[in-house]
Amino acid sequence: MTDAERFEAIYREYRPKVLGYIHRHVGETQDAEDLCGEVFRKVLEHLAPGSSGVSSFIYTTTRNTVTDFYRTRRVHSPLPEDLTAEDGPEEIAINSDSLDRLAGALRQLSERERDIIVLHYYANHSLYEISDKMALPYGVTKRAHQSALRHLRELMA
Repeated sequence: MTDAERFEAIYREYRPKVLGYIHRHVGETQDAEDLCGEVFRKVLEHLAPGSSGVSSFIYTTTRNTVTDFYRTRRVHSPLPEDLTAEDGPEEIAINSDSLDRLAGALRQLSERERDIIVLHYYANHSLYEISDKMALPYGVTKRAHQSALRHLRELMA
């Protein structure tokens, strides 16, 4: 397989995931398309032929590109709270090689931690909505969310 064919296969496989992630964090379709193109330009420039860890490289590049976007073009806008969490469940899900490990790690969380993660990342509820649904104070929900992310990181390491 030539480098061009390899890049094309990577692009076809990861573009929908990268574009979806960027669009969720940026919101504007044109900005998301531009940033997605920037991510794959960086991938083409920096990914060595035959290298492993492609999905991790693509995710890291995507997250850094979105962070740079907020730093340079939207200084007045705060970063979304889920963008600042390192290696959270949403980031791990982008790496399709880790889905089985993620499912196993989720099963090892406490019921409350698992509920918070599922409601926040898969049902797209804010931590405020989750605190209402679970009849917990917001501060407790936020600490439990942080604890669940930390626990997931440990389990995934």
